[in-house]
Amino acid sequence: MAPGKDNLSESMGILTQRQLDKFVRDYRIPLDLHPTLPSKDETIYPYRQGKFPFYTRVYNFANYRVPFSSQVNPFGPSHFEISCRAQDRRPDLNVFRYFYEFITAGDWFTFAHTKGIPYPSSDERSSLKNWKDNFFWLDDRCLPEDMRWRFKDQSMSFDLAEDFVFDKDLARVLIEHKSLIRPLHEHFLLLGRICFSWSQGDRDWPVIRRKCDRVIMSLWDALKVPSFDVLDFDLDDQGEGEVSLMKQVAPLAQEIRPVIPSDSPKPAAVEATSSIPTPTKGAAGSSGSQAGKKSILDDVDSDRRYAV
Repeated sequence: MAPGKDNLSESMGILTQRQLDKFVRDYRIPLDLHPTLPSKDETIYPYRQGKFPFYTRVYNFANYRVPFSSQVNPFGPSHFEISCRAQDRRPDLNVFRYFYEFITAGDWFTFAHTKGIPYPSSDERSSLKNWKDNFFWLDDRCLPEDMRWRFKDQSMSFDLAEDFVFDKDLARVLIEHKSLIRPLHEHFLLLGRICFSWSQGDRDWPVIRRKCDRVIMSLWDALKVPSFDVLDFDLDDQGEGEVSLMKQVAPLAQEIRPVIPSDSPKPAAVEATSSIPTPTKGAAGSSGSQAGKKSILDDVDSDRRYAV
């Protein structure tokens, strides 16, 4: 029986080593993040110190890639980022908070569409099946540095204040031009600044064309097609003197924290290599994230990736 929502401490992985090896190759997960299977009968909670439990279905359905930019959740953040950039707009955390609420779902934390607010995507499902027992461990250095961890016994309130301000124009555009949440081709992820590892090399630019007439499509129009079978995925050479693809994309990536040598002072090593705190006694916790003391929106001018 698949794990329910109230048994985090009983959720065990079913991936095999062969499946994990293929997954790591297919999605080019850095080996220095030490992707590791849970041991036999090991549950996802309590977490391994310095490790982050990652669900494969989130990766291949919701288009997450290392390094992660936001709350790792099947619905919302990744698609929201791509949709904003498809409109040549920076992702706005306040607009995301207008559309989505941060909630608990049993032992897990997740996002839900805000009641009474139109959907910013054309996918209105509320669950993703068969995901809680397909996980492996990664070094938690791949998570945003200012991510905070949440546990069940903590008092949390994320209600928006009456004077909450957000970009209403961006919200309107996203509502008017909805697109479906689904697995996307690598071309979409590079153009949407979600993926930072390009299998074609840094001089080739991803191009999306209509299959019927080979006309180049914008990312926004391509997101809205009902089936990707009508699209061709092509490449364009960058001319001499033009800034290469990866040099344009890489500055937007969330940096992966370095490994601190074992002979470093203990406090510094602990701070740099692990962001997972020790929960209070008896807490059956899960991971959620909020911006730290420094507002994520402080970095909006440089379009750094954000956490929600």
